[in-house]
Amino acid sequence: MNLTIRSAYPLLSTSRNALARSITPKFSQRRTKHYLAASAKAFEDRLQNHDGRLVVVDFYADWCGPCRMLSPILEKATSDTQYSNGKEVDLMTINTDDEGILAQKYKVASLPTVIAFRDGKQVDQFIGAAPAPTVQKWLKSLTS
Repeated sequence: MNLTIRSAYPLLSTSRNALARSITPKFSQRRTKHYLAASAKAFEDRLQNHDGRLVVVDFYADWCGPCRMLSPILEKATSDTQYSNGKEVDLMTINTDDEGILAQKYKVASLPTVIAFRDGKQVDQFIGAAPAPTVQKWLKSLTS
């Protein structure tokens, strides 16, 4: 039996580009905007100039453990259009320690609080950390 490295490990005989294409994950095109630690002015501007997009607002605090768990889930869900039925969704994060008046305006009493806005109006919200499938299903329901 004549065994060579290339016959024992067929990927070694594959070109670098072909190998890269075969193992590169395929993601939906990112068409969202993320406004991290946005100010009250940026928040109000975005709601007024929404361009027809759903705007998801994450009210958080740096010291909040559940907030730190939820933030990456929201970033991923709003970045991938498969969770928004191909529609554009923007994510804003509002630090309630810095923007307390804005948090009071929207009656944020517990963290994290996530509020969705469409056409400048509040359409839905949830409170507390949620697992990725729940957030993805929530986002899909708002964009269907």
